[in-house]
Amino acid sequence: MKPIIICLALYACIAGMLSCGNASIHDSLFSKYRDNKEPVPFAPGLAIKGNTYKGCFSNDYATFYFFRHQVPNREDYRIYQSAFTGSKWKEPELIRFSDSVSDLYPVISTIEKDKLFFISYRRTPGDTSAKPNGNFWTSSKVADHWQPPVPFAEANLIYNYNSQPCITANGTIYFTSHTPDWSKTLTYKMVCKNGHYQNPEPFHFVNQLRQEDTGRTVFEIAVSPDESYMVLTIAENRQDARLFVSRKTQQAWTAPIYIGNIIKGDMTGNFPYITADGEFLIFTRHFDGFFILPAKAFLKGIEIKEL
Repeated sequence: MKPIIICLALYACIAGMLSCGNASIHDSLFSKYRDNKEPVPFAPGLAIKGNTYKGCFSNDYATFYFFRHQVPNREDYRIYQSAFTGSKWKEPELIRFSDSVSDLYPVISTIEKDKLFFISYRRTPGDTSAKPNGNFWTSSKVADHWQPPVPFAEANLIYNYNSQPCITANGTIYFTSHTPDWSKTLTYKMVCKNGHYQNPEPFHFVNQLRQEDTGRTVFEIAVSPDESYMVLTIAENRQDARLFVSRKTQQAWTAPIYIGNIIKGDMTGNFPYITADGEFLIFTRHFDGFFILPAKAFLKGIEIKEL
């Protein structure tokens, strides 16, 4: 019995240290932003003017993944990663597998540690089109090494241009999908049941917004981990995209409200990402850099108006 007790105690000790380590990283990253009332730059050392695209954190918050253009004015992207040292972010480097094919929109799984979903122009098995479109692939990190990417077969809209995924705490993936001729844009969700992802199904709330107000362009959404609120990227009357918020009630999602009206400030931006604890919104502005805003800054000011 003694060896078992020692092993259990050692496991508990290690788990405790890992938990404390994660908490320390989290505090180092976010404590100074916690009471902000308006968005401020986040990790400016990772930004390149006109070439800063959507990012996400690793499960332990110690690494930030994002993507950049490789060649201006071409659909050629790569995924980068940067490690947090406790006081600053290291110089970004290409993620190991993203070296020769256009990869973009990384998002870390919330139910499988160190598994990365992303969109790629790699040819998905079964795709017979002349030119591959943006489809889901995955890679897992084993012993600090990313494994060769594999297609995410459950995301079976292989002829569409799929983009802008987000993932909730229970593993549900929401994403935007354009038909091959770009004549139609829909938002889908993929639910994970018993460890297996189901086929994509239309997310009617956002698709209904597109149908009911053609003067607005709904680009993407970021759904909070507990699915209690979402941030939407919406452009109105061909203006710059701005960030809106909708909350989920027992009956339905509420009508989107421009976050700028709540915080009394500018919420121009795109590529919203909500941290795994649901406490912070990170987004880009004019593709020039990342910005951060505590979710509590805008969630308390929402007037509930259901659609």
